Amino acid sequence: MAGKTLIFTVCTAEHYPFAQALADSLPKELTFKVGMVGEVAAGELDVVQFRELPFEVIPEMQQRYDKPALVAAAKPFFASYFLQQNGIENVIYFDPTTFTFGDFDDILQKSTTYDIVLTPRLTRKFGKSTYGDEKMFLNTGMYDNGFFAVRKSQNTFRFLEWWQQRLTDRAYLDLCNGMNHDQLWLNYVPILFENSCIYKNIGWNVGLQNLHERVLTFKDNKWVVNLSEPLVFFNFKECLEEGTEVKKMIKDSGATKLLSRYKERLKQYTAVIPPVFSLRKSLHSPDSAFRKGLKDTLRTIVDTITYFPIYHKISK
Repeated sequence: MAGKTLIFTVCTAEHYPFAQALADSLPKELTFKVGMVGEVAAGELDVVQFRELPFEVIPEMQQRYDKPALVAAAKPFFASYFLQQNGIENVIYFDPTTFTFGDFDDILQKSTTYDIVLTPRLTRKFGKSTYGDEKMFLNTGMYDNGFFAVRKSQNTFRFLEWWQQRLTDRAYLDLCNGMNHDQLWLNYVPILFENSCIYKNIGWNVGLQNLHERVLTFKDNKWVVNLSEPLVFFNFKECLEEGTEVKKMIKDSGATKLLSRYKERLKQYTAVIPPVFSLRKSLHSPDSAFRKGLKDTLRTIVDTITYFPIYHKISK
């Protein structure tokens, strides 16, 4: 099983240190490759360049997108390319900011049983957390784009081709037009593609988006989630954001020491941790005084038009 499984990530040269840390956490008997977007970083990992993949749409995608969007859009292209390699039956994707812990058997078992494996971004009903409310998750995607696993089958290649077609020109961050890079498209997977699995194990794909429902404890020399499930993998991407609210979420979940150890690991490969795209930060970016004033002015104009007597007369 292990020899037929390939694990990959996608990153830029700037984020190559994250891929190096991820590689340290993976079982050594599994093949690991780095999909590189843009310039290639120097290192010992097996790197495959996005521009060298055999897909005609890649040059126009490189012209169209900024780096975060291009990294997101590249995932199904790399997955399809790797899945077509001789001897490879299963392909697993992790964000480069992921670190794996403990037993990998469950991941391998799921990836060989189902054509497509996804994880939900949260598993419990709730009203509002510091990260965001229920409506925010509806707007940004129910299944997390930081992990997926696919098995070689006609159904899987149909899924990857379908995903590629949409990400060729619809991988922007534009929530008003139904786009959140590669993530929102995953909402369709359980509807359109057979033999897909939405795996709800709370030890999988822990991250800032679900810390409101998961508490981490270091017990018997291993990390445990909610005192019940071993931590399998954690995506630190949004936890690297500096801010009072983020630090509080991490502290309240018991993940402060876990994050510190991850940063220490990164220091083996980089003196300065590079900034990463954070969905939460992009949605909660503080407005400047100018922007706030402009928004208030526009809101006043809209309210004036809405309640102006002539408008009501015309609308009737």
